[in-house]
Amino acid sequence: MQFPIGLNGTWQPPEALQLTQALEDWLLDAGSLTAKLKQVHPDFRVQVLAQEQQLAEPHEYRTLGIDVEPVTIREVLLYSNNVPWVFARSILPHQQLAAHAEMTHMGTNPLGEHLFQRDDIQPGVIEVAQFANSTPVAQLNHQLHHQAVSLWGRRRLFHLPETAILVAEVFLSSVPCYANNNGIRR
Repeated sequence: MQFPIGLNGTWQPPEALQLTQALEDWLLDAGSLTAKLKQVHPDFRVQVLAQEQQLAEPHEYRTLGIDVEPVTIREVLLYSNNVPWVFARSILPHQQLAAHAEMTHMGTNPLGEHLFQRDDIQPGVIEVAQFANSTPVAQLNHQLHHQAVSLWGRRRLFHLPETAILVAEVFLSSVPCYANNNGIRR
């Protein structure tokens, strides 16, 4: 799979959709996803697919409220019990994060866990999107899990005093939120 995978989707407030309870439990959980995955199984790890300074997607600049400039794009897989459960994409305006260089040098440490440990960061409102099986993230899921399905993701800003960071997470087909159907109540 070529970097960046990206997450160009129709991001919207969760209230606009009638999501199943199982999907809401994952998408709308206000806490750390890393902590939630560690609760499911303590064997947790991060695989960095790529992290580079380059241009993000137009919708990401609009969400961050910044001008188009090179940013740090970090795309990772989050594993639980040695199974990839989540694809995550983070957009970090590295010029504004000069005082917090550790955020752009996380390596295989989970960024989300770091964000929730800091007192000076305020999590923003969660938006959700569905990704058809033809999208790059669904194709990644197909490579990993041999299932051609649509996937659900969430994103939100994390506000620091200097800037905001955009974190998006897509739940791969191995996550229990898909146990019964595609996530929409009928």
